Amino acid sequence: MRNELTLRRAEAGDAGRVLAILEDGKRSIARFGIAQWQCGYPNMGSVRADIDQRACYLAEDPAGRAVGAISVLLCPDAEYDAAPVAWLTGDAQDAGRASASEPVYAAVHRCATAAEALGQGVMSFLFAQAESLARAAGRRSLRIDTHPGNAAMRGFLARQGFTELQTFELTTKGDTERDLTRIAYEKLV
Repeated sequence: MRNELTLRRAEAGDAGRVLAILEDGKRSIARFGIAQWQCGYPNMGSVRADIDQRACYLAEDPAGRAVGAISVLLCPDAEYDAAPVAWLTGDAQDAGRASASEPVYAAVHRCATAAEALGQGVMSFLFAQAESLARAAGRRSLRIDTHPGNAAMRGFLARQGFTELQTFELTTKGDTERDLTRIAYEKLV
């Protein structure tokens, strides 16, 4: 299916479908018995914020059905800028970035595949598109994090060429996540 997918930016009217896809992702993560995404996040507020920032994208099948969602943020990510991680591209003060408002990286968050499209290459398509978006915006890498217990995502990121860097603690999601330990990943694009 991957070769038949198209990418489009999500619009306000897509918020319900985006959230439904993320809810499918929550159910997939729950099978690992970890707290990631199990306490109300992501929610409609985070979906709407991504759409408002023009950061939310949908993978659509040939029939026009949304089968995957991803957020690709081109603005500074406060969580990543504060994390004591030895990023491949340096820290927030990296001399290679274009300006104070443009980081050297794009941040990937809130990505999931609809339950009916699992195993069909949707996530690989979304990540290939995220790389293209990052390159087109002049970014040098993609950054992402996941819970240490999220074996599926960790394996996927390794297959996609991401470098596992180190664990860190989230600082901005304490009201929506219980277990704040994450592993940072980065891929040069």
